[in-house]
Amino acid sequence: MSNAFAAGEKIADCFRTGNARSLMTIPLRRAVLSITHLWRNYDDDDPPVILPPDNAFLVVLYLCDAEHRDIWPDRPPGALKLYPKGSICLIDLQQGVGIAIQGGFEVLVFHIPYEHLAELADEAGEPRVEDLTVCRGIEDRTVRDIGAALMPLFDMADDVRDRLLVHVALAFNAHIAQRYGRPRYQH
Repeated sequence: MSNAFAAGEKIADCFRTGNARSLMTIPLRRAVLSITHLWRNYDDDDPPVILPPDNAFLVVLYLCDAEHRDIWPDRPPGALKLYPKGSICLIDLQQGVGIAIQGGFEVLVFHIPYEHLAELADEAGEPRVEDLTVCRGIEDRTVRDIGAALMPLFDMADDVRDRLLVHVALAFNAHIAQRYGRPRYQH
């Protein structure tokens, strides 16, 4: 599962946190889902967080109120926005993403490879989800509740954690695919 460690470490490096903790599992065949818990206090003069392009989606669950703005290489930064505790952002990393964070920041970051969505659809015998609806700062009680269920897993013994994590990961991914999934447009 070195790719999962790489995904969790890469996310922690991008957010410049030395205290991140990651969980990883292979819920179906090969695709690795990683969940990273990170927290940090960002000063006004800290550089932005830049997440490089990746064939994956991120779901960010805010564990405390947070403020940040989107940044782009070719236009001015977006407005500073409050993301309330319990809200989520769903981000496509295909082009990469940048944000400038202000103040306290504690989140769970779910790294979902595109490949996992294909595996999930194949396993369920459903049409493949080709894309997810990107959203910023919306309430999703299911993701919030799954996040709360995951937090104790960071401190459990490996064998117990691993047996539980695969089931929680499947439930999480099925919810994301069902609620935010968009199948390929059919003519």
